[in-house]
Amino acid sequence: MFSAIERFEQERRLLPVLILLAAMLVVRPLEARLAASSENLVGGSLAVLGGMRAVAAGGTWLRANLAWERRDLAATAGLLELTVASDERPLYFWFNAARMMAYDFPVWRDAGAPLVLRDRIVAEEAGRALAFLERGVARHPAKAAFYLEMANIRLRALGDKEGAAELFRRAAEQPGAPYHAARIYAELLRELGRPAEALVWLRGVLPDLPEDDPAARRDVVEQRIRELEAELAAR
Repeated sequence: MFSAIERFEQERRLLPVLILLAAMLVVRPLEARLAASSENLVGGSLAVLGGMRAVAAGGTWLRANLAWERRDLAATAGLLELTVASDERPLYFWFNAARMMAYDFPVWRDAGAPLVLRDRIVAEEAGRALAFLERGVARHPAKAAFYLEMANIRLRALGDKEGAAELFRRAAEQPGAPYHAARIYAELLRELGRPAEALVWLRGVLPDLPEDDPAARRDVVEQRIRELEAELAAR
């Protein structure tokens, strides 16, 4: 009995590895077809992969994560690109790939780099992530979510409040945008020394905020309007 239990435990531990190997066996020929059809990477991946898009993307994502664990920047970047070329539908792939580019790649490149180069490295990798997400905006219907992700990279990675504000505004203007995008845009306008613009914006937003939806935070917007009115009156 003991040997049977022990064998079962060994098989259980091997199962994830076997699944990964099986996925890679499926993905390898599909990758070759993608590489041979590079002109189809933007708009024609569906035709190349047919119904195997999700399988191909999942397998390639697993390999990207293995490369990420090794801090292999070139391999990780290439596999992230191949993942969304295989299946552009999951937001998870787009956003987590962009975060690796914006936040992890600079750290890997920073190792041993002179201080004077570090800002340039951060800017380059944030630029890579933003360009990646720009392609996502063109290919995916969830445009508000993409603009929000880009805004966060502008704000957190680059400290660019002006650029982030513009992206939060774009996000807020998309159909079905989350309410907080409009509030953050107004707050950034205020921090940028443009309270009059923030006031006009919030007055325009307020009528469309439902009173019975806590996520709309209508009371917060009303309070911010009063504060901005008082701030501008005191000038």
